[in-house]
Amino acid sequence: MFTFRTSLTFAVMAFIVALAVLLIAIQILALRWATHEAASAYMDATSAKALGRLRTEITTMTSLVHVLATSSSVADSNERTETGRAIPLFKAALQEQPQMDSVYAGFENGAWLQVRRIDGLNDEQRGRLRATPEANIAINLVRPTPSGDLPMRRIFEDQQGNQVGQLDLWKYGYDARKRSWYHETVKADRALVSSPYLSFSIGAPVITVSAPLRGKVSGVLAADLKLDSFSEFVQSQRPGAHGSVLIFDSAGALIAHPHFAQFVVDAMTHPSQPQLPSIKEINSGVVQEALRRSDGRDHYNGSIRDDHGRDFLFRVTKFNLGGQYDAAILLLAAQEDFAQNVRKLQFTGLILAIIASAAFIPVIWIFGGGMSRSLRDITAQAVKLQTLAAPGPSSVASRIKEIHELGSAMELAQRAIWSFAHFVPKEIVQRIVDDSISTELGGVREEISVVFTDVRDFTTIAESADPDTLMHQTSRYFSVLTEAFLAEGGTVDKFIGDAVMVFWNAPNPQPDHVERACRAALAGRAACEELNSQFETEGLKPFFTRFGIHVGEAIVGNLGSTERMNYTALGNTVNLAARLEGLNKQFGTTILVSESVHSRVEHCFQFRAFETVIAKGMTKETRIFELVGAAT
Repeated sequence: MFTFRTSLTFAVMAFIVALAVLLIAIQILALRWATHEAASAYMDATSAKALGRLRTEITTMTSLVHVLATSSSVADSNERTETGRAIPLFKAALQEQPQMDSVYAGFENGAWLQVRRIDGLNDEQRGRLRATPEANIAINLVRPTPSGDLPMRRIFEDQQGNQVGQLDLWKYGYDARKRSWYHETVKADRALVSSPYLSFSIGAPVITVSAPLRGKVSGVLAADLKLDSFSEFVQSQRPGAHGSVLIFDSAGALIAHPHFAQFVVDAMTHPSQPQLPSIKEINSGVVQEALRRSDGRDHYNGSIRDDHGRDFLFRVTKFNLGGQYDAAILLLAAQEDFAQNVRKLQFTGLILAIIASAAFIPVIWIFGGGMSRSLRDITAQAVKLQTLAAPGPSSVASRIKEIHELGSAMELAQRAIWSFAHFVPKEIVQRIVDDSISTELGGVREEISVVFTDVRDFTTIAESADPDTLMHQTSRYFSVLTEAFLAEGGTVDKFIGDAVMVFWNAPNPQPDHVERACRAALAGRAACEELNSQFETEGLKPFFTRFGIHVGEAIVGNLGSTERMNYTALGNTVNLAARLEGLNKQFGTTILVSESVHSRVEHCFQFRAFETVIAKGMTKETRIFELVGAAT
């Protein structure tokens, strides 16, 4: 870190030195060296991107296959059904790993289950599957008959998981046990990565990652990685306009090639060429000569000239894709693609040097402009701090020590305030920031509308539920409920076990606070009903919520000690709202309100009247009403 004066001095000096170095470097730089360096750097980047993506996809798939192969949903039974537990598991795997084409399992009795993603297939591939237009997922299920036949049922589902089609292929003839991915994995008794091959059903090039099942039944679990899109990605990263990238495994099978798509078409349409060609069958003299020169070495760089007199730099590098699966990458870079750029660089460098010399004086002004931008960014952060906006991914950076420290401090303050607002209602935090709420102990008497909620029989639910599952379920419940309250501008005071206390008209005045409280309770009830449907689908016990609403005066302010305080509301109004919530159990209702609430909003909502009661802990009678819904 430098001080402002030091930074400014160094900037001017660095500019002068850089200009001198640039002028000298341009004069002494050799064209050949620059060409080699530029091409080498480009090949480094291409190799890193291509191999990084392939390694990541293979490694991720291998890990996932290992996990699925040990799952009891897959490995403990070879009886496969349309509603089996393995299907949602396979769907989740495809959702988690978008690079995978399909996940499937073959069993020793001939059963086979596959879940395939088909939204990314082209029209020809979808046609081979006879997929419906809205189909997003294809589920293939082979169940052996007592006579030994292997009919297959293919079910199509849309993105929401709804069935949109079904095919019964009685003589499909697919026996997973005869496929190489199955019997080779069973023989090796470990995870394998296959050589590239054409998929049986869609005619697309794939690599299969497979592993033996580790459960009560014998079989193999596998996943496919489509190579057509990967080969297109690799060629888009080729070094230069005339460059090429080839990737092939130790057996010579192609993984990526500039003409990969044409090879696939040839393999699908030419009976004499039913498989993808190997690297040894490529009729390119440059490719074969580069491989001959590398002579099987792990890493080799060289140069070569093709039949048209074009000079190339090439690199052959071997790499491992996990386990015993080895491959190699061949990169070809035409020297003219980079020599031409270097010549342009020489001329451009000279022009830039002249312009830079002329711009020597304005550079200080430009440098100052950079500092000004940093200060403006810090000011923008200060504005976000007041609005409780989420902090950016990083603080305002500067090479000037004082500005850098200021940006870091502002980012830290913004993150602290933003995080604080997740534990305390945002309205309170905003008013603390703008100093409109005192941080001293004490409160004021204000009219507020209070809502209390509670979950029916929560103690019974908690006794039989897994603690971790209960914690996640309760968090989902509170999220849905608080969203409904916050949408109506409520101040969520506290969570008390399974109960929530919310009030309106404090700290910010809300003339329609009674209506807001009623709308929030109705919205919360609807949201909880929708959430309970999800709970029941997931096999969880529903949370039936009861609400109590009352309006009246209460003491609102800071309660606690000088070291720790809570902005809350106290008084009979709060107590009666809590008692009304409890009376729902006696009357078999969901939302009970006091007569004060009813008299304020009876024109806006529908109510059902009950008798007058004396709530527990109260001395005065209170007439109660059930809030049924909004007025029609």
